[in-house]
Amino acid sequence: MKERAIRFGIADGSGRRASTWKCWIQTTAGKLEEDVYLLCRSLGGALKASLHQSGAWHIAYSEEFFADNVDAFADRPSGRFIDKWRPSEIAPGVILAFRIITPFSAVNIPIASLNDDIVWIPVSSPDGAIEIDIFITSPHVLVSNWPGKNSMNTNLVGSILLDSDSKVWVVYRVIDCPNFKNIRGIPRYFEGRSKDDLRGKGLRIIAFKHEQDGSRTILDSALVKDN
Repeated sequence: MKERAIRFGIADGSGRRASTWKCWIQTTAGKLEEDVYLLCRSLGGALKASLHQSGAWHIAYSEEFFADNVDAFADRPSGRFIDKWRPSEIAPGVILAFRIITPFSAVNIPIASLNDDIVWIPVSSPDGAIEIDIFITSPHVLVSNWPGKNSMNTNLVGSILLDSDSKVWVVYRVIDCPNFKNIRGIPRYFEGRSKDDLRGKGLRIIAFKHEQDGSRTILDSALVKDN
């Protein structure tokens, strides 16, 4: 099955990066499907967001990963779905599906090789963060440049035009680093890890947040431990 994809990540120009991401639409028999998918590439497909044309949107573990790891989860979830919701428009014909927020401190992974298929976004200043936004616009919406260019000062990463003339946009902007000290939740560990493994260097965390406009925010961060 073929696909149209945008692969992107943040890099500092000195050999370090944050997580890389993939936003894509699959094609069947030469025709683009209308379902949009998003995943963090370092998780290897274990967890992804599915934005279905039907309006049934969710974030879920893959069936294989959930079956192999459910017993290791501290809260032992009853199903593989982390979140389910219905999309809502922030303006007529415009949906802001996701924000991906990456603080400056998260750009700490050595780059093994510069992959030509990844769009590299420049890192923020040390006291800032990069917000990457995934927009979906309906066919009747006239977009002269890209969403948020003037109102939000965004920059274009890439876009995918669907057969229906709807369009998926990936844009980014520089923001002040949010205060994440009040984040609360039950952690789930990847690839069989547990709390006992929170001792090494280079640890990372991905967190999800519900926004009032109906979108979801993903925090891609280095794990900072209190002394």
